[in-house]
Amino acid sequence: MIRAVIVDDSTVVRSILKKILEKHPDIKVVGEASNGKELLDNIGTWKPDIVTLDVNMPVMGGLEALPLIKEKCPKCKVIMISALTKEGAKETIEALNKGAIDFIPKPKSYSHIFEFEKEIINKIRAAYSSERSIDNISTDKAITPELPKVTHKHLEKNPAVVIGVSTGGPPTLGKILPKIEKDFPAPILIAIHMPDTFTNSFAEHLNAKCKLTVKEAEDGEKLEKGTIYISRGRINMKVKGTPPDVHIVYEEPKGSIYVPSVDELFFSAAEVFKSNTIGVVLTGMGNDGSKGVVEIKKRGGITIAEDPKTAILWAMPQNAINTGSVDYIVPAEQIPPLLERLIKGVKVKGGYHEHKGS
Repeated sequence: MIRAVIVDDSTVVRSILKKILEKHPDIKVVGEASNGKELLDNIGTWKPDIVTLDVNMPVMGGLEALPLIKEKCPKCKVIMISALTKEGAKETIEALNKGAIDFIPKPKSYSHIFEFEKEIINKIRAAYSSERSIDNISTDKAITPELPKVTHKHLEKNPAVVIGVSTGGPPTLGKILPKIEKDFPAPILIAIHMPDTFTNSFAEHLNAKCKLTVKEAEDGEKLEKGTIYISRGRINMKVKGTPPDVHIVYEEPKGSIYVPSVDELFFSAAEVFKSNTIGVVLTGMGNDGSKGVVEIKKRGGITIAEDPKTAILWAMPQNAINTGSVDYIVPAEQIPPLLERLIKGVKVKGGYHEHKGS
């Protein structure tokens, strides 16, 4: 049984959330609070597994309460309930970097309640399951030394890195991307499961921390090395063209369960960059990216998975590993030096244009 606490200053929102959660027999609402202080006063009694936390509340808001929640209840998983505004996006990203495991935008209207219910139930169950032991997860299908030996020598000019990530993505990308050096000779494209109202703020947040330029990808723009492209939400980002003349295209999802689709990005990159593609699957729930790593390997590219034992959520990298098409399994902090070593020596003169900020 998943013990959940709802924290929101709106009685209407609390009532809706309680009705949604208690429709599911594996979830029990053990407490409600109208602000962070009220939660903290009762958290020892309620002993929740999951806390849904509003950002803006009187007395004590979500951002102020979050580190105190983690202090009083280290095993609690916090899911932020956020407004679909630019300010709400910035605050939510800050919360994710302070320890919240995920977030859910408040529904725009009553007609979006069903979609909201499906998302919050999935995320609560995924957050709860992230506590389960994964000691028996097998990682024998890939190279797993402490410092992976780079054996691939086939990268030529105009390589590209594609990354797929979901739940736990903001803090994980916050560990990886700032450590990539300014002279990195390839573009990096990222599909992250995030609403379109949040991706631009997320890109701006990363850009302030990284040596490379980070931006929300624009439809039709040409790829440049030394630039990290974050896909817009609720639409699939793909690449088209012939290196070095490659550009970004957005396509409406056609049956994709996860949007932006990691698989769609990986498939398009493998088709365009072939053996010069490096695909990386990071934390997240589900299996998005698993088909993509198989396709990258078919084309002769290189594949990396975050070590499931250290990922915030292990499902996405583990499902990629289960395909037998992953070359390297490493903790998040080892991914930047591995990428540098894999791509070191790639000749880019006459290839990608230098970004104006590099």
